Parts: sequence; structure tokens; C-alpha cells
Amino acid sequence: MYQIESFKQTNAITGARYDYSTTEKRLVYLSLVEVMRLVQHGITDDFFDRELVLFIPDSQLKKADEHDHRFRDYRKAIISLRKKDFSIDAPDGGWIETGFVNGGQFIKGKGIEIRISSYVLPYLHELTKRFTILDATVVMTLASKFSQRFYEWCCQWRSVGQFDFTPDELRELLMIKTKTGDLKIYVLETAQTELLKMYEDGISDLYFTYSEERGGRGRGGSVKRWIFKIHTKKKEVAQERAKNEDVIFVMRFLGQIFGKDSPLIDQALEALKTHENVKTFADRADELQTSGNLDRTKNKPGYVRSILQKEFGLDKK
Repeated sequence: MYQIESFKQTNAITGARYDYSTTEKRLVYLSLVEVMRLVQHGITDDFFDRELVLFIPDSQLKKADEHDHRFRDYRKAIISLRKKDFSIDAPDGGWIETGFVNGGQFIKGKGIEIRISSYVLPYLHELTKRFTILDATVVMTLASKFSQRFYEWCCQWRSVGQFDFTPDELRELLMIKTKTGDLKIYVLETAQTELLKMYEDGISDLYFTYSEERGGRGRGGSVKRWIFKIHTKKKEVAQERAKNEDVIFVMRFLGQIFGKDSPLIDQALEALKTHENVKTFADRADELQTSGNLDRTKNKPGYVRSILQKEFGLDKK
């Protein structure tokens, strides 16, 4: 069997298993990006003892909703994240009770300043090490702790394409004492169903199916091992998406132009393919927005599609 790292300590953020609105997830994503950026540039010893001040400029807020000049969705998201409780039990017997954010303010003409609790910074940092940023935000939306664990394993073994467990190995990793039949119903089936739904809803780029190795006495024998096969959507493109912020910006931009469920988004990303092309288009999209050229265009989808076709090789269908 493959050596699979045992994540026995639940991350305080993902372990809370809250429902997050789109704007709340956007704030969590931006927090993860900021933590990763700061860590990559080097941090001081007291980094995890201070609040993280996250500033979102006016120009970036308008990309999310150009018509809401007071950014009420962000205000609601900050209120909600401030009220979400995260309970952390320390290994030495201590504990922490905290919210995700301590507060935030909208500064007219400048942007929104949000103060992230210092208590959650170590767990945000852990998520950036364990997952890509996109994967981490998916984990936070999963309702079942078993779905979270299987998503972790699917992310870890995505490049391999499969992993396997015996029932005893799975019981040990999940720290539960459950009969094999119930393990299949309440753990495997629960995780499989939730991950498949998220995949079909376009939230996640992977799901898994599984088969059984059986043996021993009795009709059909007993389950000796489960083999889990990982299914991904446009694997290479999805992995490239998760590697850089330019792709996230492009995905949001295209979602605003064509609609978030439009098949043109995947077609465009497939046409862009390389990081260099993604970055070039991200710069072009940013210039279109900041210059006001896009706002003066009546047929925005047609205009952007024309740029993708002429300059980046999008098929004319």
C-alpha cells in the first residue's frame, strides 16, 4: 500500500465545518493568499502573535460588484466571519476560543481593511502547506469530516490517480471503531456522495470511486481492501489553476463576463494553457477594466471572446 500521511490533528478552521457564503469564501481565500505571500517573503518570529491586516483596495472590490458602492456583501461577510466560533484544543491541554476576524472597516474611496485573528494564523499557514489555495477553500465547504479527510487524500494522491486502505487502516486513520459494513455506508458512501455533488456543482475539480478486494470464507468473502480511484476534471488545467493568482483573477473575470457556469471559461483556460499566456491575458483583462474600455463596450462577452480568439487561439465555435 502507498504510504499515506496520517492527518490525525484536525485543522481548527476546516474542522469547524461552517457554511460559507461566496463572499466569505472570497475573504478566506484572500487571507490564505496573503499568508502565503508573507511567508514566501520571509516572516519574523512574532508573525503568528499579531493580527493579520488584510486590505482590499476599491478597484479590486469593484471587480466583484461594480454596482455596490458600499460593498454590503463584504460587510455581511465580515459580520458573519466575526461571529463564527473556532474552538482549538492545544496538545498541552490548553484551549483557544476565537472568531476568524476581529473586525473590519470600509474606508470610502480606498477600500476595506480586515483584521484577521492572530489565533487562526497558524492554521491558515498549515492549510497553505497542506493544500493549494483553491483546494483549501474547497475543504472548508465540505460538511462531513469524513469528506474532508477523503478530499485530503485525493489531493495528496491526485498525481498518482489512486490510493487504497484496508478496513483496519481506515479505522485507525479516522480514529473510529465501526464495523466494516457501517464503515462503508457512513464513511465511504457519505464522502463519495458529497465530493461527487461538489464536482457536479463545479465547486471541486475531483471526486472518487472505489472497488473492493474480497477474500476468505463465506459467500463472497469479506472486504480485505478498498481501492479508491481519483477522477479529475481537466487535470492539467486544474493543477495550473491552483498554482498562481493570475489564474484565479482570470477565472473571476471570465465568470463576470460570460457567467460563472459558462463552458467558455474552461475553453478559454484550455486555450491559454501556459502560465505565460494566463499572465498576459490577466494583464490585458486588468488593463481593460482599469482603463474603462470594457465599460464603454456594449457587447462585453463578444468583445472578450474576440480577444481570446484573435490573440490566444480560442476556437471559433
